[in-house]
Amino acid sequence: MKYNLSYILGSLLAIPVSFIVFLFSIFQLDLNFMLDIGIFFGSYVLSFIPIQWYSSSRFLKEMGLTRREYRFIRKQLNEAGPKLKRLYKNYMRVRSYSEFKNLNEVSKLARTIYNTVRQSPEKFYSVESFFYSHLDNTVNLIDNYTMLQRMPNKSKEEKAKLKQTKLTIDENKRTLVADLKQLNESSYHQLDIEMELSEIAKNRNDYTKSISNTPKEKVNLNKKQDKYEYETERNYDGN
Repeated sequence: MKYNLSYILGSLLAIPVSFIVFLFSIFQLDLNFMLDIGIFFGSYVLSFIPIQWYSSSRFLKEMGLTRREYRFIRKQLNEAGPKLKRLYKNYMRVRSYSEFKNLNEVSKLARTIYNTVRQSPEKFYSVESFFYSHLDNTVNLIDNYTMLQRMPNKSKEEKAKLKQTKLTIDENKRTLVADLKQLNESSYHQLDIEMELSEIAKNRNDYTKSISNTPKEKVNLNKKQDKYEYETERNYDGN
């Protein structure tokens, strides 16, 4: 996330500042060495905090989020991470290629939504339901389905219930597809705008080229001069 860059930026700028203060303390203040070390760490902290705060505020402003909103989104992402890992564990439980393929598609959709929001936290609010319910329901269904599917001696009722569960998982997969579509809607809208601007620029360039390539009529200055002298002589003779 861009927000995490603020910690790197804060460290990169705070280290040289604190080192300069440390050297000044050694050679100018002539204090105890332990005090010099304390000054070094103190100056690092006092330099790091305002730099990190300022740079993170800039990043949050670009994303259109408050610090409180960002902390809430990060909490939702942290809670979603272990749920994705539970999906991956089910790869070892599936017993057929179709089940493996279905699980892989669900995992890919969930991972794509998670990573997109992780990189662009401002998109969280377009797929809130994914983090609140859709991911939970999908993971729990797949966990139970893959576990019960491995059980031997299943009755007709149990097989029917597993079949119904599989259909429900397919419905949840379609829900994740809708979530991903909703997540990318703003990006596609921006893409349409960029394409329209590109088309306008292309048409403008084509129009400019057509004007520059239009043949210009050459003016014969000698012919005009002769005509002017002839008319002048006629006027003079007439008078």
